[in-house]
Amino acid sequence: GEVDDALLQEAEKRAAELLPDSGGTTWARACGAGSYGRPWEFVVGLVGKPSAGKSTLFNAATRPEQSDREAAMAPHPFTTIDPNVGPGWFAAPCPSARMGSEAAASVQSEHGVAPGGRRRLPLLVKDVAGLVPGAYLGRGRGNAFLNDLCEADSLVHVVDASGRSDREGVDQGAVSARASGDKSAPGTDPLDEVGWVRREIHLWIFCNIRAKWDSVRKRARMATTHLAREALADRLFTLFTGYRASRQLAMQVYEAAGFSLPGMAEVVFGFREYDLHLLVASFLRARFPIVVALNKIDLPEAGPRVERTKEVLGSACVAVSARSEWWLYDNQRKGHLTYTEGAGAESVVLAAGAPAAVKDQWEKVRPVLEAYGRTGVLEVLSAAVGRRRPLYVCPVADLGSLEPLLKPSGSKVAAAGPPLATMLLLRPLSTVEEAFAALKHEEMLRGDFVRAEVLTDFATKATRVLKRDDTLAKESEAHEAIVLKVLTNKKAK
Repeated sequence: GEVDDALLQEAEKRAAELLPDSGGTTWARACGAGSYGRPWEFVVGLVGKPSAGKSTLFNAATRPEQSDREAAMAPHPFTTIDPNVGPGWFAAPCPSARMGSEAAASVQSEHGVAPGGRRRLPLLVKDVAGLVPGAYLGRGRGNAFLNDLCEADSLVHVVDASGRSDREGVDQGAVSARASGDKSAPGTDPLDEVGWVRREIHLWIFCNIRAKWDSVRKRARMATTHLAREALADRLFTLFTGYRASRQLAMQVYEAAGFSLPGMAEVVFGFREYDLHLLVASFLRARFPIVVALNKIDLPEAGPRVERTKEVLGSACVAVSARSEWWLYDNQRKGHLTYTEGAGAESVVLAAGAPAAVKDQWEKVRPVLEAYGRTGVLEVLSAAVGRRRPLYVCPVADLGSLEPLLKPSGSKVAAAGPPLATMLLLRPLSTVEEAFAALKHEEMLRGDFVRAEVLTDFATKATRVLKRDDTLAKESEAHEAIVLKVLTNKKAK
């Protein structure tokens, strides 16, 4: 049937108020693909029209075409056989940021450091191809792409911030910067672009659920006993678990959207189209957080559009020049320059024998780095990971020396390992028991659990003892790295 766009927009606006992007809430357990008790192989899905520079961003993030020169770079621990999935990196908080400068200098991350006192951690980047307006109706790759989407933990929507591409994605060449109010001026407004991806995913889920809604209403009408009410809750929340979300997440979203659990039968039986839109819009914000990559900031038309879009979207968007990042990486690989990924112009050093063409192109790339401080590629991936509020855990054998627990092979760190060398990414609300299971999964620990401690103060080496079923981090600590020691009855090999 038809969808009332006004109701959809009203519901999206309300969902944004109830579940803001900055989110104080860590969403329910197992919201997303994979399982607890092992490290989180985080997947960022790239969506957007091809003309927005999605392929360039994918290449800049995953750095394909390995060559001998890259042997010095840390090997990526994730493997993939899907050509649309590649290994990438993001910047995670490092505990060294809370240490004195002398102690911090001794910390060496196994995957290398990132600007701003952070460290690199691996993730997977998935190019979700075929997302076009109308995909929820089966246009383009239709539902095939939407199923691909379920493998992603967060989404990066790549938008052409220069406004050069039209609605169909055709590059119109240089255009005059379109004023926000002048709809007749050439070029597209990034803010017009931003809405349609969320709308497509929303309508895909909304139409799927609406098609099965009669079965929910039927159970609501008959929900007069405790068992019948359980059957209603089961039916309703199962409609959402197909999107790789837990029943618990669906339940929490239902409550966050303002619907009553105790009076569920009456509430659901009285659902109007707006209520269903609100439930779906709230679910979408929790399950598929979207960060916008305002790409092509190297083009002159992008400046005013980036400023205006940032005023509206705030931290939900990042200015990016995928082309500049790819150029820097490619020329570093060829030995023409050295560059720190994610850093600014000051980190770029041209080789003495760099060709004239490279020197000329650097003079065009330099102003982008000087204006924005970075190319934005590392930053947009890091923002996408941060949206899901993961836990960053540095496992140690000793809380005094901070000697790390090491993986038995594959790590470039020496046998003993410098302080805090290793870090695991875990899902929000992971328990001590699950962190222990993840460490055993990585063969960093053996034996049975005895007890766990976290470091609470680097200066005094104060610690806190945790029980097996304790959640690993309090809400206030979730954005900081956790230093964890787990004692078992067997030594690691």
